[in-house]
Amino acid sequence: MNENFNQNLLFNNIYYLVKKSGKKIGELEAEAGVSAGYISRTSKEGSSKPGIDFIMNVARILNVSLEALLKVDFSKLTPTENYLLKFFQKLSSDTIDGKLEWNKETKYDLNHLERDKNGNVNHPLFSFESFYEEGETEFPDYVERVVFKSNTFNVHTYINDSCFNLRLKNGVTLYIMNIIKSVYHDGDKNFQIKEVWLHSILTGNEFLCSNRENSSNLTEMVDSLYINIVIDSRCPKINPYSRNSIDAFMRDDLKDDKNFDVDIPF
Repeated sequence: MNENFNQNLLFNNIYYLVKKSGKKIGELEAEAGVSAGYISRTSKEGSSKPGIDFIMNVARILNVSLEALLKVDFSKLTPTENYLLKFFQKLSSDTIDGKLEWNKETKYDLNHLERDKNGNVNHPLFSFESFYEEGETEFPDYVERVVFKSNTFNVHTYINDSCFNLRLKNGVTLYIMNIIKSVYHDGDKNFQIKEVWLHSILTGNEFLCSNRENSSNLTEMVDSLYINIVIDSRCPKINPYSRNSIDAFMRDDLKDDKNFDVDIPF
């Protein structure tokens, strides 16, 4: 079990979610395959840590992700945070299952965006800005550059590592931005941040949340989602058309479909 495991948070979540679901603790224990009174005994201070099989079973029974059960304080979620939590849980689950086609945007490309001949920036989250920024002298430098105006650092933002986007429905795109403060000092805990944004071709940009400390109850879920996306980006991908052909082969079907009339050059 991870050394950062918070046993109190786990059992507080269990009691809260069981009450909210209308179940009884005894019913949950029976479904999770543990003896009656197990939760009461294990939740006491100084008791041994619960088994991972028990925790996984509880997450499945209560219909929440393992990450959320262990890292999110459900009792403190606002209605909007609860809504976003369900969204992030499905994003993570579908990413792990390889169902989503995330588009990777590299740190180099995003930090070197420029305006086109018409003065436009070819990225919905970036714009050309003029501003003053702390420099090497006692006077701030006047800066003009294409920048991502983050919710955390405003124009004082650079891209820290790979960012990802996912096309949703009706012209809406989800963005996970891995950013860093352009000028920071020792002791600044929040100089590296991940922010989640939506861009709509109809309504523009909308900030959802970040993993900045104490900014919301979803910081851990933002981290988990980003990690799952990075892992997925390193896995081999097969496009749907090729997958259909492979699936047909696995069924011993090697004949072309009747409507397939493309000449294949040899």
